[in-house]
Amino acid sequence: MAATDNNQLGWMEILGFHEPQGGEWKMVRAAQLRELSKNSLLPVVAVILATLSSASLFWDVVPAGMMAVWLITLIIGLLSTISARKANLARTGGARRRDIMRAIANCTIIGLFWSIPPLFFAQYGDMEQIITIAAFSLALMGASALMLNVVPLAGIMLNGLVGFSLSIMLLRMDLTLLASLVLSYTLCLTFTMLINGRAVIVRLRNDMALAEQREVVNLMLRQDDSADSDWLWQVDSRKCIVEPSQRFAAATGLSSEQLNGLPLLDILAGPTWREERLGKEVSELLSKMQAGRTFSDFTVPVILGGNQRWWKISGTPRLSANRHIMGYRGVIADVTEREAIERRIYHMAHFDTLTGLPNRAYTNELLRDRIAQAANEHAYCAFLMIDLDRFKAINDTAGHPVGDKLLAQVAERLNKLCKPDDDCGRLGGDEFAMIIADSQSSEGLDVRAREIIMSLSAPYSVDGQILHIGASVGSAIYPKDGASASSLLRKADLALYRAKDGGRGVHSPYEPALLQKAEERRAIESALRNALKKGELHLVYQPVITLATGETAGFEALLRWTNPELGSVSPDKFIAIAEETRLIDTIGEWVFREACNEAASWPEQYRLAINLSAGQLRNPRLSTAVISALSRSGIAPSRLELETTEAILNNDCEQAVNTFEQLNALGVTMALDDFGTGYSTLGFIGRTNFNSIKIDKRFIRDAQRGSKSSIAIIRAVIAMADSLGVATIAEGIENEEQYAIAERLGCSQVQGYFIDPPMNAAAVRSRIGGTDGKAVA
Repeated sequence: MAATDNNQLGWMEILGFHEPQGGEWKMVRAAQLRELSKNSLLPVVAVILATLSSASLFWDVVPAGMMAVWLITLIIGLLSTISARKANLARTGGARRRDIMRAIANCTIIGLFWSIPPLFFAQYGDMEQIITIAAFSLALMGASALMLNVVPLAGIMLNGLVGFSLSIMLLRMDLTLLASLVLSYTLCLTFTMLINGRAVIVRLRNDMALAEQREVVNLMLRQDDSADSDWLWQVDSRKCIVEPSQRFAAATGLSSEQLNGLPLLDILAGPTWREERLGKEVSELLSKMQAGRTFSDFTVPVILGGNQRWWKISGTPRLSANRHIMGYRGVIADVTEREAIERRIYHMAHFDTLTGLPNRAYTNELLRDRIAQAANEHAYCAFLMIDLDRFKAINDTAGHPVGDKLLAQVAERLNKLCKPDDDCGRLGGDEFAMIIADSQSSEGLDVRAREIIMSLSAPYSVDGQILHIGASVGSAIYPKDGASASSLLRKADLALYRAKDGGRGVHSPYEPALLQKAEERRAIESALRNALKKGELHLVYQPVITLATGETAGFEALLRWTNPELGSVSPDKFIAIAEETRLIDTIGEWVFREACNEAASWPEQYRLAINLSAGQLRNPRLSTAVISALSRSGIAPSRLELETTEAILNNDCEQAVNTFEQLNALGVTMALDDFGTGYSTLGFIGRTNFNSIKIDKRFIRDAQRGSKSSIAIIRAVIAMADSLGVATIAEGIENEEQYAIAERLGCSQVQGYFIDPPMNAAAVRSRIGGTDGKAVA
């Protein structure tokens, strides 16, 4: 403990007129005040008793005004002393010279008030009353000398005033000898208080120094003797650095003089920490220090010279005799290199290396933490699953490096959309997630989801290319939709599935009905795996009629499934499941074989149309399956027409081009189904040899209702098709009026229930033979 040497301790320091350099003096002053407060109880009680006795003795002889003023002022002084006593006993930090002076002033005031009875009351009293005043005064002086010597000047001022007033009283009575004895007694007490006060202060300083030495030894014993990067640190009760070592100063880049007196937080959190939010680690360390807890190997980040360092801090509180915290001391070690390695390992285990976002495992952990917090606070939180639309097509065509950069930009946009309490992560592939804190409003959640969709759907610039993708979002809310992380994940996944199934680019919140649909979907998937083996799949055929001649141009093969338990299952339900489970490849090959074998029994003028799903277009074996079916059946490739939708082309454009070019080379023709319902594919049409374009039934239906825009679209499509030499087929013709509209607008062919519903193979053969190829009106 650095301090002024005890042998050189001057009377100015003892009396409190001078404040030596060294932070330990603040703790010494605080210890003096605590000792003074403990010892002042007896003098205070003595003053109260003497006051009550004096008041009763002189009540009838002293003027009432004088007595009242004396009692009131003395009571105020005593209350002030008692209040200061409580504050000093509760004091945990250091004290300054002004605190000592305040205590001295309180004792001086009490001395002044008690000098009033000898100076003023005695002239009204008899000998017995005067002797009583003298006895009370001498007793008070003795008690003060005994109990107040821890702050010598406080006792000296009280005794000096009381002794001087008592001497004046005796001189007025011509008792010069007694007055001299009282003055001598006062001087003796003063000398005694000075000697005893110095001894008390020396003892307090020595006790503190010994305690500090023990703490330092204990701290050093707990440290590695070979650690060259360790140094001692010490702060006072205000957490300001006290007498830093050279190693501490070197670590901060400051001199010892600059470092001394600086708040520790200025080093740990930067000089602007008062205006900014403290970091998690520093905030936790501060909480430990404010609670007076010992801590060991606590790691905090520190910015020094613009570079981040990591310090491992151990510390223990410096306690006063009455267990109040006077400051902290401990050991600091620079562990930057080790911390960097540990954090790299942690980051690799918890964060996605491509985007820097939390990975799937860590996202689940964050969701569990958020749910636990919401449960404690009786709050809400939402989990959003985000799937990128058309990303796979870009990744396949532009290459994986471009796809990776695109994903990194997606992550940046998601991070910008996160509010301070939100989290986002990458679940894998092109699937992301966002955890939104305290979200209970469906409307508010929908707004956030639409913000995500709009942001992620804006154009991207990657390596000079402008790329366009979209996003679909599914959400679930705690606790409404689930009480655990796994439950919310499952529910959000179901909602996302509905969003993607509903056209993509939309937000779908979870609804209980989705779980029922998921159960139904699982049942369909389970049954579909064995449907082909059990012979539950079959084909029906719907005629396509040429409007100009009324002749049947061909048939479109349509897949149907009838299950003993599920009944007749709609293709809209099981085709998507077949794609997701990759059963579509096996089923698709069976459809090619079955349909081509059936078409082989038809006259050669009848064409066969087969629908292709997105999953089939992505299958590199598609061309092989088509060639195999044609070869086995023996039908000419020109009789086979493969249909695909506009939406599929936008998602898998390049893959579709490659597949179609291979099939075109064989003579197989192509048809574009549901034209006008997706994004523009005019460029794709120009690159691919389509034989026909099918106008979606919605346009025909709207045209029947008089929609000018639908009529204009149909005319534009027909004009474009005519210029390209491509046939136009109006599908979904359900009544005579729609038939007439298609004919009037110039469609080449029609198809629908008004012409004929889908029929089995036997009915097709009967129709061909019974009508000689003519449509039955």
